[in-house]
Amino acid sequence: MGFILDHLIVLGWMAAGLSVIAAFVRTMIPLRTMSVFSNIAKFSYAAGVGSLPGLVEYAILLPLNLVRLRQMRRMIKSIREAQAGDFETEWLSPFADQRSCRQGEIVFRKGDKGDRMYMLLDGRISFVEINVEIGPGQLFGELAFFTKERTRTATAVCTMDSTLLSITEDRLEQLYYQNPQFGWYLIKLIAQRLLENAEKARANTPAK
Repeated sequence: MGFILDHLIVLGWMAAGLSVIAAFVRTMIPLRTMSVFSNIAKFSYAAGVGSLPGLVEYAILLPLNLVRLRQMRRMIKSIREAQAGDFETEWLSPFADQRSCRQGEIVFRKGDKGDRMYMLLDGRISFVEINVEIGPGQLFGELAFFTKERTRTATAVCTMDSTLLSITEDRLEQLYYQNPQFGWYLIKLIAQRLLENAEKARANTPAK
């Protein structure tokens, strides 16, 4: 009996220590990882002392933290793959809203307030002022977040029926600060898009 009690005490202190360490972690993936180990230790401790409320609490928190950890890892994987041109929507879907647009519908106009970033799931989007058209899998609308006026730099029009995912600036900012690795890859992706848009605009400019 004493042996079991000693192990329960050690387990309880371990669970408490993991919770304290998790409180000092600033980025999301290490935080979720520490929370998973803490939940396992606390669940085991609750089972050992026969605490039903503890068992219920950590039986809920453990799978929740595992799901969130998996989402964050998949998000980072998708952002990395985006640099090779294989961008996937899975990282954005849990945080985004879906919207359908008809052919000819204006998503936003030049000068509108830029409060959302978009991803085109299917269809085509044309940017009127720069004569550039994009297809499925492309991000757009993010540049407004980085302009001084915080406004759209071009008008986006659906050239055919389209489906979009959109994420608000607040949610995007949360993801950025929660995971610096995500933020870094997003910056690189935006820089790549700027270069691509500049090349497309240059190619579409008639020679003098």
